[in-house]
Amino acid sequence: MATDKVVIANRTAMHAQYGIAGVQAIDAALAKLIAADLKRGIKTDVVDISHSGEMTGFGGFAVVAPTDERGAKQAVDAICGRLNPDYVMLLGGPDIVPHIALDRIRGVTDSDATTESDLPYASPAPFSRSAQRYLNVTRVVSRLPTPRGTATADALVILLDASAAHVTRPAGDLIDFFSITADSWLASTQLSLNSVFGRHQGLYIAPQDGHQTIDPDLKRLPHFINCHGAQNDWRFYGEKNGVFPVAMESALTEPHVGPGTVVAAECCYGAELYDHTINGWQQPICMSYLLKGAAAFMGSTNIAYGPAASNGQADLICQSFLENVLAGASVGRAMLQARQHFVSTQAMSTPVNLKTLAQFVLYGDPSLHVTLPASDGSQEEDDDAFAALSDEVDGKIARKARRMALDSDGRAIASAATFAGTPADVPAETERRLREIARSHHFVIEPKVYHVSGGSGFRATAKRLGRERKVAIAVERAETPFRTDTGVELPSYRAFVAHIMDDGLTRVEISESR
Repeated sequence: MATDKVVIANRTAMHAQYGIAGVQAIDAALAKLIAADLKRGIKTDVVDISHSGEMTGFGGFAVVAPTDERGAKQAVDAICGRLNPDYVMLLGGPDIVPHIALDRIRGVTDSDATTESDLPYASPAPFSRSAQRYLNVTRVVSRLPTPRGTATADALVILLDASAAHVTRPAGDLIDFFSITADSWLASTQLSLNSVFGRHQGLYIAPQDGHQTIDPDLKRLPHFINCHGAQNDWRFYGEKNGVFPVAMESALTEPHVGPGTVVAAECCYGAELYDHTINGWQQPICMSYLLKGAAAFMGSTNIAYGPAASNGQADLICQSFLENVLAGASVGRAMLQARQHFVSTQAMSTPVNLKTLAQFVLYGDPSLHVTLPASDGSQEEDDDAFAALSDEVDGKIARKARRMALDSDGRAIASAATFAGTPADVPAETERRLREIARSHHFVIEPKVYHVSGGSGFRATAKRLGRERKVAIAVERAETPFRTDTGVELPSYRAFVAHIMDDGLTRVEISESR
């Protein structure tokens, strides 16, 4: 029986971190998940990438050091090359199976020297630290995480048990949503909610709203969050007139969320797995969701961007993820489709777009369905029909067909995609206009210009048409840092991007850190 889902484990790293008893507890929880998956029509195998015998069987090499990013990426590539699984689940935090630290995106001069990413595991492209090498996104990949520094296996066992116990819900259970936004991004969030749910009524606004006000609605299953976040912080923040109050925090969120919740969070650092034990901090808010049985948490590992009053970057990739989940996709496929849709519809030559693709990750079991599509297309099923739908005998064949199509789509999309290349010059008049427009948007620094390159399809078209494209970008930090009422300094960056063809401007975009 062919493997449907592969769990990527590093037993050497787990033994060092959790001890023998901890690994035994994880193995017992994995056995329960494997049995539960089999009942769902999914054959799950666990591969230990630190075991030389296992990796030799895949034509790869053992990975012992949990910091070996290249080795982990190559191991996943070798496993996927042999098994062609429908789902890949990285087991543990980045100190067990590492994030890949991608280099700074050209022109994005914020404080993120690197971007911790799981995107490389979702692409068959060879190991690289350049995000643009991974525009060919074809794999369904997620992580069942623990924060850095986690000393016991308890959290991972809880997450595995929650995956095994997951129950797919009728679509009607996902009609009501929870959403909260910083007041300054109200218009943007309303647009997002209208896109995903067809309405924005019920949206909470910070600073007006916070815990106690929002707590009753945290039990709802879909969550869309557009607030500020900060590094090593367990809180999300609102904003209005220079005031940044706490909107949500881990300890106050956890008691109110429940199994099956699915979260898309635009916030900076919303998916950062920092070590909260060092200073006695609260755990990352993403873990508060997952430990209460949330099916998925999708968020950013570092500084994310989006427009204040329109949609772009974080808005769009989060919207697409939730739309696919609500349409009945597994959370893993929803993430893959969101990535592919983002690459195909947004210019990756916009550097903050490329960073968006790299920084948003998915936590949770990729094979879980929060809901399933209605058999008659109405998205309304009675319990009996809904249960029958999940047991269709051709379900596995349909899934394999979807994976083939998504693989083909990913390759075609990458061929047509663009990215910022080497530094470029523009005529003095174009340079003057760039500077003038940037200053009209209150940017002090001058935009830097880069040639636009891309995949083979883009290059062939550009050559045939004889057109030259360039992109200009300036990323500027606020002169006065944003500080919350708790004394936390928030990311405070704005990005100016201008697209140029034949030295004429075609589009200008302004976004700001979330």
